[in-house]
Amino acid sequence: MNEPATPRKAPTVTVARDIDTGRIIARGGDGLAHGILERTFFLREVHDATWHRMSPTVLPADQAAVAQLAVARLQAAGYRVEADAECATATTQDRYVTDGRSIANLAAAIREAASPAEVSDRLEEVTAAHDGILASLDQLLHSLAAVYDRLGGPADRHVAARMRYLAEHRLGPITADLLHTRAELADRTTAPARPGTALPAAAPPSAPAATASGRIR
Repeated sequence: MNEPATPRKAPTVTVARDIDTGRIIARGGDGLAHGILERTFFLREVHDATWHRMSPTVLPADQAAVAQLAVARLQAAGYRVEADAECATATTQDRYVTDGRSIANLAAAIREAASPAEVSDRLEEVTAAHDGILASLDQLLHSLAAVYDRLGGPADRHVAARMRYLAEHRLGPITADLLHTRAELADRTTAPARPGTALPAAAPPSAPAATASGRIR
């Protein structure tokens, strides 16, 4: 069992089954707590206040175990959790490093960069063609469009078209701007390339060859 983190100065999180709806509901916490819940099969709802309900994709037989997992992750992060008997657990479970956290770490590295050249280098993971962050987000939007195409309802076609619109007319300009930004930052410096990226030295020009008559050509 992992040790709980230092207690957080954040609102208490409550996790319990709602009497009226029969759904397991989570309330309270801050942005980090919400992210933990959303990565543990809870869906965000915003009606006057932010709260979370367990996803209907969780089978009834698994709901208590999933709720206990969410509680364990919240407790590992230092949150005070009040849970009913069904959802309560004394254990903790450290969260894995998420893709979102990896991008946040990249953002921190950009903020702390010592030069425009270093910022430009950090942006390569964002703007790289085919498998950079923005290219992967483009693939995600088109994949969602394909899902709605297969669902086939009249409203589904509109959602599919919206996903493609976001990829082509919203994400596209962001990508173009960041590509320009990366190049502009790189052009501001004459600092040497990172180790291992130096170009090979140019070969010296070959000596002129003599013709049969002894002239140099």
